[in-house]
Amino acid sequence: MFVLRSVHILSAIFWMGSTLFIGLVLMPGVMSMGRQGQQVMVRLTRRIHLAMTTAGLLTVLSGLAMYYFVSGGFQMEAMLGPRLPLTLGALAGLGAIAVGLGVLGRASTRMAVLGEDIAAQGGAPTPQQAAQMASLQATLRRGSALETLLMLLAVLGMVA
Repeated sequence: MFVLRSVHILSAIFWMGSTLFIGLVLMPGVMSMGRQGQQVMVRLTRRIHLAMTTAGLLTVLSGLAMYYFVSGGFQMEAMLGPRLPLTLGALAGLGAIAVGLGVLGRASTRMAVLGEDIAAQGGAPTPQQAAQMASLQATLRRGSALETLLMLLAVLGMVA
């Protein structure tokens, strides 16, 4: 249980901390740089996606393994009784990883491909590419906000 708890806590700290850093510091700073900032994000996107996916999956999988033990093998009376805050936190964590993989992962992959296409052209993006990039950035902002909220709810469920 010590190993599971350690993996869970350390990966959750990285996942949550990285999410907050990206949303509150990196993205606003990079976006204020205009086209140069977009190039930086294109270069970072794949690494960020891999790190966030790994941390999120480690957090969720280790959390589910621990939850199995503390809920008596997913016994409903334990999950909905004394462990209800933990159950709600676990559901929020599952929602966060779903948003991370489903929304943020797809949008960041599409943004990386689009950025590579723009770079290969050697010039400014076409109006259509600029609109696609803006749409993907908006999706990432909204998805990051939702993922952050779900992570905060997960943390509150864990400490309740």
